[in-house]
Amino acid sequence: MRIVQTFSQPSAVIALIVGSSMILNCQNATEGAKSTSFSSSISMTQEIYETGQKPRVILTNKNISKKAIILYYDLEWRMHVEGEKGEPPLTYRHRQLRGEPGLPALEGGGPSKIPIYPPGEKQYEGTPPGGLDVRQFDLTFLYDLTPGQYTVYMEVQDTTGIWMRTNTVHFEIRPPNP
Repeated sequence: MRIVQTFSQPSAVIALIVGSSMILNCQNATEGAKSTSFSSSISMTQEIYETGQKPRVILTNKNISKKAIILYYDLEWRMHVEGEKGEPPLTYRHRQLRGEPGLPALEGGGPSKIPIYPPGEKQYEGTPPGGLDVRQFDLTFLYDLTPGQYTVYMEVQDTTGIWMRTNTVHFEIRPPNP
């Protein structure tokens, strides 16, 4: 299930997507690859989570071009999480998003491409120059996380097909209090 909320800010579009997007098994992102259309970075909603809380990654895409661009809700991305013992187990839904053989296809064939239109008097077809597209991903939708230290980065494909790697962020899940 996808939950989308859009908020208004000057020259910015913020779209929050909780846990649903397209993940592709394609070429690896080139370290230091730069897009001519947008830049991407990530952060966490907080650095320390208690067991049972949902760690969330915030992906911020900034339009660095001189024209409005359309960033679709299912902008192609890959999430990478590493724990103290390597990559945590993937959830069933994440394995479906990756298109693992033997699993049923996602209902409806996966997310559809819905453009983001900024609110306001002047309508742009897409994110205006300097505008922001912000998405939020619930990591518990993608991974079975246990208490420990984790690092996260994402790979995002720009509008021309270039795969870019974001910065790396860290978070911790604390064990339950006795």
